[in-house]
This record gives sequence, C-alpha cells and structure tokens, in this order.
Amino acid sequence: MDTDMINEKKEYEECQSFQECVDELVRRTVVRIKEEMPDKGSFSDIFELFCNPDDGTSDVVGKYGLHVFKMQSDIVADPAMRYVQACAYIPSGAYKATLMAGSGRKAEILELMKEPSFAEKLNCTFGELLDMLQDF
Repeated sequence: MDTDMINEKKEYEECQSFQECVDELVRRTVVRIKEEMPDKGSFSDIFELFCNPDDGTSDVVGKYGLHVFKMQSDIVADPAMRYVQACAYIPSGAYKATLMAGSGRKAEILELMKEPSFAEKLNCTFGELLDMLQDF
C-alpha cells in the first residue's frame, strides 16, 4: 500500500465525528479541485470518499463521497460548467445513490464549498442518501 493511501486512511480515522469526516472530505475535494481542474475544458473526474464511521448505519452505507465532473459536451455545451454530486455506496460498492450538491464554474464551486454551511448541508444530504439506500 502506498504511503499516501496510508496517510489518507489515517487522517479520516482521526475524525471524532461524522461531521468531522464530512469537513475533511470537503477540504480534500477543494484541494484537488484547485490542483486538478482547469477553468474550462475536460479533466479527469475527481472522486473523494471516506468509509462510513457510524457502526449503526455501516451495514447500509459503506462509503460516502463527492464526485466532481464535467458533463459531455453534447449534453452541456459550456466548457466551463462543472458539477458536484454527493454519493453514498452500499458496503459492497455495487450500488450507489447520488444527489446533486452543486454546479457552476470552477471559481463558483470553490466559493460554494468554502462556505461553512456547505459541509453542514452535505451532512444532511448524506442523511437523505442513507434513507434512499435503506429503501433499496
């Protein structure tokens, strides 16, 4: 296992609460957006995930995460539009539920994600995704 993966796992394991894991997820996603996403044009999708730390729901949701991507140009022609999805995966990873968490240009997404209320709302969104998967 490479050192970066060990360090990532360690940092998430140090979270004392679910909200701290969400805060760390947002922080890491912001860093990756700044480093990996151009202002316009194509880029590799950005995925950030953390294992569900809640023993009471980990049998329903194994991982939570954010997915940052650009739509295909035949769907959305604007080369600067980006989208952020909140994701929840069942423990096997074979199925996921997603909800849109934001959209806009790079600067707009970074501004949105830096707002303290974004992580709080994301926590609520993850609750909605948990509810969706409980019905699965």
